[in-house]
Amino acid sequence: MSVHEQIVESESLIQWLDAKIDGLEIQADLRSRIAGGCLDVVLEHQKGIVLLVSERIYASAFGLVRLIFEAYVRGIWLHQCATQQDLNRFEKNKLDKTFDNLIQEIEKLDGFNNVDVLSKVKNASWAAMNSYTHTGFHQVVRRNRDSTIEPDYSENEIIEVVSFANAIGVLAAIEIARLARNEILANEVLEKAQHVLRPSR
Repeated sequence: MSVHEQIVESESLIQWLDAKIDGLEIQADLRSRIAGGCLDVVLEHQKGIVLLVSERIYASAFGLVRLIFEAYVRGIWLHQCATQQDLNRFEKNKLDKTFDNLIQEIEKLDGFNNVDVLSKVKNASWAAMNSYTHTGFHQVVRRNRDSTIEPDYSENEIIEVVSFANAIGVLAAIEIARLARNEILANEVLEKAQHVLRPSR
């Protein structure tokens, strides 16, 4: 699959997710509002990454990878794990848990406890995510060609970033459907994911 083909598929997926999620009603309690806000940020970051890649603004797209992952983890944790005290502290920007704590608590939940996918992603990719977000070596080295300073990201790296954004976007959409107590939609999004989120050809 080429970058162009990945962008076309991604734009189609985004439109499909928007059509399914737009207008869903969730409860107005604190948990639902802040968890829903995090998950909505995920979907916006997904769109941002695809748009930036389509415009060849790669550094900014790569810099969003950590942010989309963090927004998803926080959304899941706030929805399914946080105590009322946690919610109140989050609302005041005073949450006293580390990101690792959030992942550990999520991975005790049904559906997460047998695969440890979040901790695997973090362990495998966190250093690179930080480097891209904070303009570390991973980001800077991809600005240096033999005789010029300009973007030099491989096609496989670009496709991987867009694919990751799509995967996290789909997972966020599933959780939004669950926030809306719509398991039929959650299952429909999951089924769509199995067709769209396949390995690159």
